[in-house]
Amino acid sequence: MRIKTSSGPTRRSVLIGGAAAFGVTPFLMRGAKADTWPSHPVKFVVPFAAGGTTDILGRLVAQKLSEEYGHQFIVENKPGAGGNIAADFVAKADPDGYTFLVGTPGTHSINKYVQKNMPYDQLKDIQPVTIIARVPNLMSVNPDVPAKTVAEFIALAKSKPGQLLYGTPGLGSTAHLATELFKSMTGIDIVHVPYKGSAPALTDLVAGRVHVMIDNLPAVLPFAENGNVRPLAISTATRWPLLPNIPTIAESGVAGYDAAAFFTVAAPAKVSKDIVMKLNASVIKYIKSPEGIERIRKLGGEPIGGTPEEMQAFVIAEMEKWGKVAQFAKITPQ
Repeated sequence: MRIKTSSGPTRRSVLIGGAAAFGVTPFLMRGAKADTWPSHPVKFVVPFAAGGTTDILGRLVAQKLSEEYGHQFIVENKPGAGGNIAADFVAKADPDGYTFLVGTPGTHSINKYVQKNMPYDQLKDIQPVTIIARVPNLMSVNPDVPAKTVAEFIALAKSKPGQLLYGTPGLGSTAHLATELFKSMTGIDIVHVPYKGSAPALTDLVAGRVHVMIDNLPAVLPFAENGNVRPLAISTATRWPLLPNIPTIAESGVAGYDAAAFFTVAAPAKVSKDIVMKLNASVIKYIKSPEGIERIRKLGGEPIGGTPEEMQAFVIAEMEKWGKVAQFAKITPQ
């Protein structure tokens, strides 16, 4: 039996007709939300306590967006679980364009390898907006360590397998995995000593209780400038603008080595693409401005920017890289 379709008005035609009656096309209806965004304060959720690199960068961008839009972009710190508390909060937030994440390698690429029960999917539940900046790691040793270059440190470590200690801000941190990447590429055997943050780890590096660290540049730089630690190399593939005289680990004999922290703006998965692109343009406009470049570089970072698609490709590549490192290091999710 053939069912005859109704010739009466459909819900779609009623909506279109109603919109036209008020002089609004369906296209404009779809864009209206982005056209009027933001109409009230926007929340930037930071996954760590105030004062760290993530928090500083988040506040820097939030301040400029507040000035641009005339509505406050408010930073809210939600530390804990390596960033998972904040990321899960954003992933489950109303996708109305008023809650965003200031993301990190942990929230985007690493935590699935070190956190046993992930409350959100790092690719499906978080939508990329753009990358604010990359921040390199600085490989440094205690001044009493008899190695003034990366090559000399590798030789020293190979002559004393299992005897040299490396400190990190914690299990699964970028510093931890960056050092394990270094181990996997050089074949050395050095022992991990995790701390609860960079400060206590660096305190022990200065005291000689650990011998080496590959940690975020902003944390290590003051100690290097004061002579408390000896910098050996920078972790990125090319030399860092802030420290042009410091060689890279790659050019120091570990070809292909490249590791850095990155900081992003991300959104709940279902936030309107129009809002995402509007925010993308605003963030990039600032971080690529002379003021933005200067302020981010003073923090030890390099502004990046890019489209949401470019950020997603980068996150996936980082996830694959750190997954291999976690497997090499035999890291068990906890």
